[in-house]
Amino acid sequence: MNVNTLTHMLEKTLVLLKHYEHCTVEEMLDDLSAKLQNQTRKKQTTNVTDYANVIKQMKNMNKEEATTFLMSFKKEQLLQIGLQMNMKLQKRDTKQILIESIASHCSFPELYAQMANRKSKKQMSEQI
Repeated sequence: MNVNTLTHMLEKTLVLLKHYEHCTVEEMLDDLSAKLQNQTRKKQTTNVTDYANVIKQMKNMNKEEATTFLMSFKKEQLLQIGLQMNMKLQKRDTKQILIESIASHCSFPELYAQMANRKSKKQMSEQI
C-alpha cells in the first residue's frame, strides 16, 4: 500500500471519528454494528415482500401475460418466486422452463382446486 492510498483511507476514517467524537470507541463500534445489522435485515425483508407482490400480480394474469412478466426476472429470482409458491423447481432447469412452470402454476388455480377435491366429491356422490 502506498502513502497516497493510506492518506485517502484515513480521510474517510476521520469523517467517522468526527461524527462520534463525543462517544467512546466501544459506543461507536456498537452503534455502527447495530446500523449494519438493521440494513441487512431490511434488505432481506424487502426481497421477500417483492416476491409476494409479484405473486399477487401474477394471480390476476393469464398464462401469456405472466410469461411476459416473468421474463424480466433473473433465474435465481425465479427460483425464489417458485419457492414462495411451494413449487419444487430445479436449479438445472433453464430460465424458460422455470418461467413456463411458474406461469402454468398461476394460470390454473381453479382447476387445481377442483382436481384436489374430486375424490371427496366422488365419495359424497357415492354416499347419496
